[in-house]
Amino acid sequence: MEILVVSPEAGNWKTQSPLGTAVNRMTYAFARAGANALTCSPFYKPLLKDLESYQKVYSGTERLHGKPYEVWKLPDDPYHTYIYNEEYFGRPFVYGPPGEIPYGDNHLRFAFLASAALDYAHNSGFNCQAILGHEWGGALAGALTHSVYKEEFGKVPFFFTVHNINYDFHVPSSEIENMGLPREDYNMDGYEFWGKVSLLKTGICYATKVLFPSPGYRDAMINTNLPGGLSGFLIHNQEKLIGVQFGVSYQVWDFNSKDKLPIKAAKKKIRGKLEGILGCEVGNRPILYAHLDSEAGNTSETLATILSDIAKQDIFIVVGIDPEDTEWNYYQDVSKQYPGIMTVYPLASKSASSLRDVLAGSDILFAANLKEPSTSIILKALATGTLPLTGRSVGVASMLDDYAPETAGCANAFLVDDANAPHQMLRRLKDALHVYYNEPADWDKAVINAYSGFHYEWDRTIGKYLLILGELGL
Repeated sequence: MEILVVSPEAGNWKTQSPLGTAVNRMTYAFARAGANALTCSPFYKPLLKDLESYQKVYSGTERLHGKPYEVWKLPDDPYHTYIYNEEYFGRPFVYGPPGEIPYGDNHLRFAFLASAALDYAHNSGFNCQAILGHEWGGALAGALTHSVYKEEFGKVPFFFTVHNINYDFHVPSSEIENMGLPREDYNMDGYEFWGKVSLLKTGICYATKVLFPSPGYRDAMINTNLPGGLSGFLIHNQEKLIGVQFGVSYQVWDFNSKDKLPIKAAKKKIRGKLEGILGCEVGNRPILYAHLDSEAGNTSETLATILSDIAKQDIFIVVGIDPEDTEWNYYQDVSKQYPGIMTVYPLASKSASSLRDVLAGSDILFAANLKEPSTSIILKALATGTLPLTGRSVGVASMLDDYAPETAGCANAFLVDDANAPHQMLRRLKDALHVYYNEPADWDKAVINAYSGFHYEWDRTIGKYLLILGELGL
């Protein structure tokens, strides 16, 4: 199967973005599954590694605006294809300077990307059986198959992956034709959004199926009253919407892949390493880790509310947070109030392997109402044999097995009905500590279930993508 993939971010970046990482993992997983994914993204010269190694393999003129484009590739990378135009992509930033107003012509830049990708696929003889667009930056690929490239791609299904519903780009309706959009679909059931064009709605409007990064996130989008009235549009299109859990790369997150020790012994060994990293002696107490990054949602607020109560338990608390975060000083001050009970771990400039060691050395992940759609931090914790304490409505949680005495054989998590309710999180944490100290066999089994029973690689994600394509007869 041949699949054209259009994404605003992908490839061999110096510092990889979450979106770029996800698209890359999918591209490699497509290849392992025997599918040929032509993944097209912009050629961002300032952001790419080994720039001198790239080669120009094609020059053409896209059809939407009649602008020239170049196609660049790495000789030893068959997976990524880069589209270049100096006017649109010869800039220092992807969408605009960080923290400032985005580039005003982003709709034209990514319409150009979609048009050039479609033109290149057609002229290079790439017989794509499906088109996959990522985020609003890849949304216009679907629209162009209904207009400018209708003759070549009008019957090819378009799949749109929404990584995060909060990301969108709005432009005046006067730009409709400049993006190759059929004007007849400019209405509330189409791509109109409060008198403007929504590129997010555009992708959903022209998609055969819309893919969300977890089943829980898909359900939340339908059952949550989203700002601006988007909920009604999603409910109107809910037959299109599918939640497909994003995976994690176990070659990165499985800390025990080389030693292959029994997981209990492996975690005991890594705990000693973690004590060295933290400069603390933990003893036999369980370690509770709270990961407070930009995707942590309300986790910090919930944690702060019950932190003094948690500190009274027989437990050791590790808070991972960026030193530049506004709450860094607060957690530093609190940790000084609880010496030998709590410490703060700086997240800035830490590698994935460092975070992996912290997760692996911990016993419980405190994850309240996370903002991250795929809730990959929970998958990463599971991959290290660390049990998540989180809400039933949080992303991947709908796929987890909550602990109870009667479910001890299959449990891999401790879940609450409302992760925004501090008292529920505290009560469930106490339940977890009871199991840790009084039911060690149940605890050990839950750790085994998390580490080896719940194995969710990107290959499983792409397997479900391909199953969806297969159900359409492709």
